[in-house]
Amino acid sequence: MELYPHLFEPLYIKGLRYRNRIWGSPTAMAMSFLSPEGFLRNEGIEHFRTRALGGAAVVTLGESAVDFEHGAGHYHSNTLCDPRALPQLTAMSDAIHQAGAVASLEISHAGKWALPQVNGGRNPFAPSAEDLPNGVHVDAMTEEDMDRVADNFAEACRFLQNAGFRMCLVHGAHTWLLGQFLSPLENRRNDKYGGSLENRARFPLMVLDRIRKRVGKDFVIEYRVNGTEGVPGGFDLPESIEFVKMLEDYVDLVHVSRGTRGVLRTRVEMHPSTFMPEAPNVYMTEAMKKAGVRTPLILVGNISSPETAERILAEGKADCIAMARALISDPEWANKARHGKNDDIRPCIKCFNCLDEKNGRIFGGGITSFTQDVVKRYACSTNPRLGIEHVLVPPALEKKRVCIIGGGPAGMQAAITAAERGHDVMLFEKCGQLGGQLVFSEYVSFKKPLRDFKNYLIHRIGKLGVQVFLNTEASPEMFRRHKPDALIAAVGAAPFIPPIPGANLPCVMGAARACMRPEQTGKRVIVIGGGDTGCETALHLAEHGREVLILEMDDVLARRTGYTHRIALMDKVEREVESMTGVTCTAIRQDGVEIEGTRGKQFLNADTVVLCIGSRARRDLADSFRSVAPEFRIAGDADIAKNVRQAIRQGYDAACRL
Repeated sequence: MELYPHLFEPLYIKGLRYRNRIWGSPTAMAMSFLSPEGFLRNEGIEHFRTRALGGAAVVTLGESAVDFEHGAGHYHSNTLCDPRALPQLTAMSDAIHQAGAVASLEISHAGKWALPQVNGGRNPFAPSAEDLPNGVHVDAMTEEDMDRVADNFAEACRFLQNAGFRMCLVHGAHTWLLGQFLSPLENRRNDKYGGSLENRARFPLMVLDRIRKRVGKDFVIEYRVNGTEGVPGGFDLPESIEFVKMLEDYVDLVHVSRGTRGVLRTRVEMHPSTFMPEAPNVYMTEAMKKAGVRTPLILVGNISSPETAERILAEGKADCIAMARALISDPEWANKARHGKNDDIRPCIKCFNCLDEKNGRIFGGGITSFTQDVVKRYACSTNPRLGIEHVLVPPALEKKRVCIIGGGPAGMQAAITAAERGHDVMLFEKCGQLGGQLVFSEYVSFKKPLRDFKNYLIHRIGKLGVQVFLNTEASPEMFRRHKPDALIAAVGAAPFIPPIPGANLPCVMGAARACMRPEQTGKRVIVIGGGDTGCETALHLAEHGREVLILEMDDVLARRTGYTHRIALMDKVEREVESMTGVTCTAIRQDGVEIEGTRGKQFLNADTVVLCIGSRARRDLADSFRSVAPEFRIAGDADIAKNVRQAIRQGYDAACRL
């Protein structure tokens, strides 16, 4: 009996059989996947082939520009106009189709957000003229411009058709060009292309009509639309419903998303954050269904569990489910769900590393928009093989006894990878449970995705038969008795205690204790350190009714936090806790802290002080085990204090080198 009958029910459209209702959403192309000319490399083909082998019905290549004179919004994009790109693009569609999925590709025009430096220095154009805050002038499109762009969309689809694609996704959401025409805020024209919804929809429908005439009736056209822009006066659900009804004669499938590129806070609505519930956009597809929309609707946005996906489909609130980050974390998501192996699904932790790392977007690095570093690499906190799918990791030629010290993320991943390769693995953890610094996620409401990942790692260790020794303080002498062939030291990092007078007072605690034992904090709490750990600890304590103040030496909070996660984090922090930046804590007293900043010296009352100022690698401890095995590796925070992504990748790499 099928566990999820609605999720794995085939769908038939224009002679195409989709094996289930799981759509692989478009994900941007890493630079390693494309040549400088925009031609696909074998690395990219293998990446998307892996996703197809994982069981999704559709695998969609990421956003590609149709116009390199005025419309490219990225430095790196598939070329859809040069015949030299056809062989590899054809190889891509063949690879996806041979794996049982249907190949698609998202095409777009950036409109006002096009980059002059990518478009030969030419100004971008859009429905209406304006000057952007960065000094770029945007020209208003003429009817001749519209005619040419419509042809560009049509020719791009014809190019894909020649490369073996039988469907294409037209990006009309997130206020790219087609969405700009629909938006009352962006489209201020007073001709037949502006004003009423019918007029604002005229150009997007022209584009779709031009595509259909170019590719014929059997080519499947998908369209991504905003259910809402999420800003006052913008394109909203009632108009979206009417527009989707207009699409019925032009497209075969509609993806429903939300958010606008022009308003930062809606970026985390395009890509729902850890602070948002699962499937936050389902109310939009449900409303469209109730309004009588007949075109199959694909729900976009943070659907992570098979149970949620099945429920949405069973209740008739959508026809298909689009997934991006879930399939980045685990390309085998569909296969595992179909066979009831939900505990084996590697979960996404909603950290946005996949988005921010490949876009070079780290707030503190000063990179706050698409730059020449855009899509430089893929990075996933939970999937260490992302972007290197073409690199095979063979089974071990010789079975070794591998001892791993430390049951945090690096140690657990090292144990999993070593066991998968066929080694005999023993994992030693000094505490009474596995998880390391992930254990705190058990206590923080908005860290459920991280908690799920911790539990996944523990599940895999048990399933692979790794021998686990808890409450075991490792020592070189102990391992000389075990006589391992290889040892991986993943001993983690220790919280940094600053040389501040009073740092050892009873009223002072670290972030881990504050998160796990919030009842031990007083009513008024000062958090010293405004990085992401400090901000998240403050939010957790605020949820428990504490009055929280964050103190940060820097002039901004969370400077080194990934760009997109920082947007979500700062939105919460600004609403729920207080903060002071540009201040230094000079002393801690039992009743508060002394600080110094631009306003001079101050004393701030507090019942509890929480230190969130980083960790220090335990390199000396790790090095003490160097001589106990012929092979020795260091992984995770024991080397340099890092984040989850780096810990997982280091644990994986260490085990691959055995």
